[in-house]
Amino acid sequence: MTSRAAQITPADPGDDAASEEESRHPRGRPRSLASEHAILAATLDFIAEGHGPSTISISAVARRAGAGKDTIYRRWPCKEDLLLDALGSQQRELDIPPDASTREGLVALLADLIERLQDERNRRILRSLHGAGDEFPKLNRQYHEQIIEPRRERVRALVRTGIARGELSRDGDPAQAAMMPFAAVVMNALEETPITGSPRRAAEQMVHALFDGIAASNRRDVRP
Repeated sequence: MTSRAAQITPADPGDDAASEEESRHPRGRPRSLASEHAILAATLDFIAEGHGPSTISISAVARRAGAGKDTIYRRWPCKEDLLLDALGSQQRELDIPPDASTREGLVALLADLIERLQDERNRRILRSLHGAGDEFPKLNRQYHEQIIEPRRERVRALVRTGIARGELSRDGDPAQAAMMPFAAVVMNALEETPITGSPRRAAEQMVHALFDGIAASNRRDVRP
């Protein structure tokens, strides 16, 4: 990711208040969930403002979150850990019933992505992360392994279940096909043309169009 902002160089005097704050609270985890959430939110704010990993300082995050640097370092030993947790905090757990159809499962996942990327702040974060591997390859790898890949695996699992139930055809690569609407939503967000309107309705339209191609009931013999 290429930073669009100048290097953040917080002045050390600002850390005096943070040191006093540390003295009032025992060592261990952040003094409350509210403190942890404030730290993660402050980190995401800097990313949304266009700061790359190398330009985000722990001092600046601490001041914006109203926390001490020691508080942050005890919870996150290195800046990459903080950035990864901040990015992971954007994800929401979706409870998809095991008896839900593949179609319904995909609609739920896609609607959640559409809704999140309708938010301008989330789109700015996405754009700031685009190409992050050039600056912090380890962070980029961990982001894909711990955040992106589990989301993709959930889609693949839905497709495998759909094939086993006879809902989807085995022809071609249905798992890859199922990823296409998700990629389209992300690309629209990167190009600042997010999908608008009801996330659920938009997801239903995209998934229904997809199923016209990979649903087992729609298989057709192709003759020369």
